Amino acid sequence: MSFDLAGETVKTLKDKQPELFKSGQGKRFMLLGAEGEKATKGGTGLMLSLVEFDREKAIASLVEGKPVIPVWLDVIYQLLTIKLAD
Repeated sequence: MSFDLAGETVKTLKDKQPELFKSGQGKRFMLLGAEGEKATKGGTGLMLSLVEFDREKAIASLVEGKPVIPVWLDVIYQLLTIKLAD
């Protein structure tokens, strides 16, 4: 994942779930591999789209050989809280 893609993903998450960054509460998301024009320009033919986490979609995407990246900020938030407390 490039820095630009990571930044774009964080911005999209802030727009969709602003409370997630304050409390660690909210929906879980995933980045799914999808073919698209935007990706073709970069040369890979594959782009990542941010969608709400769906186990069946994730499994189907993996079966097709496409990447799936869970974005479970509630878990990340919890782990950061524990690490910072130490």
